Amino acid sequence: MVIKQKTTASVLVNGSSTDEFSLGRGLRQGDPLSPFLFLLAAEGFNVLMVALTRNNLFAGFQVGNSASTTVSHLQFADDTLILGDKSWANIRAMRAILLLFQLLSGLKVNFSKSCLVGVNVAQSWLAEAASVLNCKVGSIPFVYLGMPIGGNSRRLSFWEPLLNRIRSRLAGWSSKHLSFGGRLILLKSVMSSLPLYALSSFKAPTCIISSIESLFNYFFLGGSVDHRKISWVDWNTVCRRKEVGGLGVRRIREFNLALLWK
Repeated sequence: MVIKQKTTASVLVNGSSTDEFSLGRGLRQGDPLSPFLFLLAAEGFNVLMVALTRNNLFAGFQVGNSASTTVSHLQFADDTLILGDKSWANIRAMRAILLLFQLLSGLKVNFSKSCLVGVNVAQSWLAEAASVLNCKVGSIPFVYLGMPIGGNSRRLSFWEPLLNRIRSRLAGWSSKHLSFGGRLILLKSVMSSLPLYALSSFKAPTCIISSIESLFNYFFLGGSVDHRKISWVDWNTVCRRKEVGGLGVRRIREFNLALLWK
């Protein structure tokens, strides 16, 4: 026996409640339960991919030499990365598994936003395979979870998106209307967290560290790159602990090394 229970609600108007009405739209965007329910639905794709790999219907990417591990897919919320060998069998299996997941879960796969990226694969083959999947052909490096995959972290162009993100965030704040205490709180709680994801994955060059600390210093002083102000206190003093006369701002270099050695 299955019991269906409808959820009802009413609205207070001038202190009096209206008649109850049924809620039929489910969870709205921004509801705290939405990410958890989405993970339950996305777990179905994980089960399908595992079954596909075990039955040798999809050949994943081999990692390691002696005790190799097969990696077929990576998932984070609604961002999914499928890894496999170059073969038409894999292309047909990917197309079938995505359409099957779409029918089972009711979540529509946006093929127009998906990209097919190849490593040492001819562009003609990629273009033909992308037409079968009805997606675009991507190139390396590509962005996954906000990070460039396949890029060279020793090049300045690799870190340019991070610097632009910091500049755009600083441009949205009018630091001249903030006190030193307000700028310090924003610097320690918000700005120091922006490069956290990148610094936990790659070692930043010295010039990038200097550029990030310069942007932080300009913001703390109430200026900008174009309009500099006199620094009455050395940045090294600002980054010292409060017990020794500093303000406790993180040093980017030490923070980067601590994240990589965790």
